[in-house]
Amino acid sequence: LPLLLENVETNRGSPPHCPVTVKPLKWGDAAAMGSVGTNFDVVLCSDALYQNDEVTQRALCDTLFGLCDRVTRGRILFAYNFRENLAADAGFFDATDELFGDPTQHDLEDHEDIWLFEYRPVQRC
Repeated sequence: LPLLLENVETNRGSPPHCPVTVKPLKWGDAAAMGSVGTNFDVVLCSDALYQNDEVTQRALCDTLFGLCDRVTRGRILFAYNFRENLAADAGFFDATDELFGDPTQHDLEDHEDIWLFEYRPVQRC
């Protein structure tokens, strides 16, 4: 967290345009999600996935889903750096298909190894 806090301060701008809070969050822990809040309009993720085991991948996906505002259909912006083994991360992408449906993939012309996905929770009856 110290590096993340430093990055927030470096990029905050002057005067600060909006409040930013940094807190730890254990993936898959409902009590921890309650302590950071839910119903976010936007959740940013980068470098969160790299050949984690399937339990960890599912916990990450469930946590992202739990943080999204379902009324406004909050969005997850998820940057994924494609390395050598996409199959190792397949469990995460299978889980996101289930909870979020097909993502929008944004093209990053200068960074072909970085995939930017935009997820929105699936509306359920």
